[in-house]
Amino acid sequence: MTLSILNGLVFLLFISDALASLNVLNAVSNLGVRPIQKTLADSKDFVEIAAENGYFAEVHEVVTEDGYILKMFRIPPRNNCTKKVPILLMHGLLQVAECFLDAGPEAPGFLLAEECYDSWFGNVRGNYHSRRHKTLNPDEDLKFWQFSVDEIGKYDVPAMVDYVLDATAMKQLIYLGFSQGGLTYFIMNSERPEYVKKIKLFLGLAPGSREYHSRSKEVRVAANLINSLRIPLEAAGVWEVLSQGFPIQGALSTLCTVELLSAVVCGLVKTSVDSSHPGSVTPETQKRLFQHAPAGTSVQNLAWFGQAVNSLKFSKFDFGRVKNMQVYGKSTPPEYDIGASKSPAVIFHGNGDHLVDTKDVSWAVEQLPNVLEFYVAEDPLWNHSDICYSRYWKDVIFGTMKKYLNQYDHIDDN
Repeated sequence: MTLSILNGLVFLLFISDALASLNVLNAVSNLGVRPIQKTLADSKDFVEIAAENGYFAEVHEVVTEDGYILKMFRIPPRNNCTKKVPILLMHGLLQVAECFLDAGPEAPGFLLAEECYDSWFGNVRGNYHSRRHKTLNPDEDLKFWQFSVDEIGKYDVPAMVDYVLDATAMKQLIYLGFSQGGLTYFIMNSERPEYVKKIKLFLGLAPGSREYHSRSKEVRVAANLINSLRIPLEAAGVWEVLSQGFPIQGALSTLCTVELLSAVVCGLVKTSVDSSHPGSVTPETQKRLFQHAPAGTSVQNLAWFGQAVNSLKFSKFDFGRVKNMQVYGKSTPPEYDIGASKSPAVIFHGNGDHLVDTKDVSWAVEQLPNVLEFYVAEDPLWNHSDICYSRYWKDVIFGTMKKYLNQYDHIDDN
């Protein structure tokens, strides 16, 4: 199967996902229920993955100011551990918290737990762990899905920061954000600067912001398509895309359980949206990756990325001139102030990253007032998925990360 054919397959799966969402929602609209989503028999959730690696994990619920009910996981430190500042890990676009465990015993989440960190793992609104609201029904209410990174950064991230600090009786935490998880950190600080004092150290793993130079053709095409079709899609009842169990996730998770197909098809799918780095992500990790992702988000959130890849600005959602006047009081969306993120920051990146390009990460780094180090992996093939899933994560990323963790994990000034 050539790469061009595979790219076409990915695109067709994406379109079929949207169409299936429409057909399913129409079919069940009179019943007011959502069909049970399919998962593989051997697919494990966060608690199960933690247990099979020798860790106990807790499940927590956080309610945002605007009523979204978010699921969080925690791997508490073992009894023989010295108490440290807690760490909050936030996943990227279309992911769930399991992304930090999928790479096995030396995955980021387990390495931090092994170092005695009180590790908390967030899930943002709209993914399959956080598909709940106090009053809105995600199967019936468009309002549930009228969100993008704007709301995730303004409401979800602050709610989870506060929850962790309250649960641990601490005043500060360490924030680790991968991709969208870094982008929404910048939004939080821009929108709610009082949270700066709650972050002792920011660890940005290929953090998003401006997305103009993204080299992923498939992501650019899909995001642009969703942005151009957002209003008719929402009018037709398609509010949620790329969710667990629908065509693209179901097909990939099934194919990736077949040993021969996993290396060829699933490896090429991952490469088609990022770049190639042979051998960096193991077949077993790849299998788990596609069992947990794509994890679902709103049409509006993907539309935000469709706007971002065409702009040199890091701005709020663009509703169009008329609605922008109603929402923002001006015809164009306001820009976010990355400089408001004043906490000490360490940024990690790879020059092989086709999703979050080095030019855009460098631009964000230039705006940050307190960067301790901008670490670029020596391996020129180090790409976006490597930042979370590589078998070499411990050697390439964690060594440098530990240096700064050791400087900022003490609780004597909390």
